[in-house]
Amino acid sequence: MKFYNAMKHCLAVVVFAALCIIPAKAQQQEELTPEQRERKLYEFVDKEVERLTGLLKLDEGQQYYVTISLTECMQNMQSEMVALSKSGVQNSDLYIMVQDKWMEKLDNDYESFFTPEQWKKYLRSGADRARRAREKRRAKAESEGTVTNN
Repeated sequence: MKFYNAMKHCLAVVVFAALCIIPAKAQQQEELTPEQRERKLYEFVDKEVERLTGLLKLDEGQQYYVTISLTECMQNMQSEMVALSKSGVQNSDLYIMVQDKWMEKLDNDYESFFTPEQWKKYLRSGADRARRAREKRRAKAESEGTVTNN
């Protein structure tokens, strides 16, 4: 069950990125309009806040902070990915680096306002696995000399 929840969370982020941010075939498909991207972003944020509230029993203040942090990180990630796409970048590693940067920021935000028990439960729900995967990708990129300091 834990693995299923972790995969569901990771899948939600990937699907959000694929649908809203990275046009699969920009030349052959129409990109989403900014309004459509914004609507999808807010739908995603609402579902994720609802998921985390159920999982971690967040109070109203925490729900507010999750909403603000998640919205900010997703908007910034979306902006960076759209900029990469518009500049013609096709290297998927660069998109993954952008996603990793904003997911790390989001985790740091969450850790600051979750209780220690909520944080542990959040990590057990799949976030710890995602963090380790980000760290592994970062270490690989550093060893290859492809990391930029942002």
